[in-house]
Amino acid sequence: MKIQGASIRRFIDKPDKAVRAVLLYGPNESFIHEAAQKLTAWALGRSDDPYAVTKLGDDDIKKDSARLADALAAQSLLGGPTIVWARIVGKGADAAIVDALEGIERDEPFGYLIVEAGDLGSTAELVKKFTAAKNAAVIAFYEETEAERAQHARALAKDMGIRFERDAEEVFLAALPADRGLATREIEKLALYAHDLGRGVSADDLAALMTDEGESALDAASLAAAQGRAAQAVESLARIDALSGVSALRALLRRMHQLREARLLIDAGASPTDAIAKLRPPVFWKERDAVAAQARQWNGKKLNAAFDILWGAELRSKTAGAPQELIAADAYRGVANLVG
Repeated sequence: MKIQGASIRRFIDKPDKAVRAVLLYGPNESFIHEAAQKLTAWALGRSDDPYAVTKLGDDDIKKDSARLADALAAQSLLGGPTIVWARIVGKGADAAIVDALEGIERDEPFGYLIVEAGDLGSTAELVKKFTAAKNAAVIAFYEETEAERAQHARALAKDMGIRFERDAEEVFLAALPADRGLATREIEKLALYAHDLGRGVSADDLAALMTDEGESALDAASLAAAQGRAAQAVESLARIDALSGVSALRALLRRMHQLREARLLIDAGASPTDAIAKLRPPVFWKERDAVAAQARQWNGKKLNAAFDILWGAELRSKTAGAPQELIAADAYRGVANLVG
């Protein structure tokens, strides 16, 4: 079943109970991830089982093709629903996902399957299989228009209790990143500032507080590279107008230094969560879980290899004839490929 247009929001808010597998794809990764989160929360219902959701990536599925089906068939500890949330890039996990979908179609005792598949084409095998299935849904997410972005931002700011002084709202809308996820993060930070401010947020407040789109995209790119998501990292870099290759390299270098400090604390006996809490400057609260997960993946050998890649790239960007942005993109890929 393919869901399109206005039906998308209705389905995300109140999914069809007959649907037990959903494929989310398209160029708008923020929308895809937001939809996956909402569908997971709906499928969980009131379950308090912390192990009811199993998250799998490409590598998890490719290393063990039966892992996806096993996770779907597993019983929740508290007898509630079992949800498998798969995030994939490329086609390496397609066969396992199709097998799982066929089991759901046979009405086997499978749980609820959510697949984030990135920017697939409409003719991709997974899109065809999920569209044809009677117990599955397919949703494609594309980029928002300016009017849609402004409507969402105004509504979210209002929900979070942010008031603006005269003319400040237009400044606010103009300063927001185009990406939904990055924009939401900026609004959340602004809400923390505006809490108990006692007045509306002014244009001067916004100038001092809001990160420009380039800085936000660099944060997203460096975070993705540290997670091993090379394609997402390079895509975030590509969104930046007049990208400075050296600035991009130094943003990722700062991320690696952050992970090195966390790794030293972990090696000294701290838990990843405690290590992240001790870092200075402090890690933005929305990134803490992601950075803690990264700290588990990165060891001294991998970090040294990352530093070598970044230092070498910065030297080439200052001396070589190749464009800086291409050198930076190659370095981001190289660092991301160290994760595993």
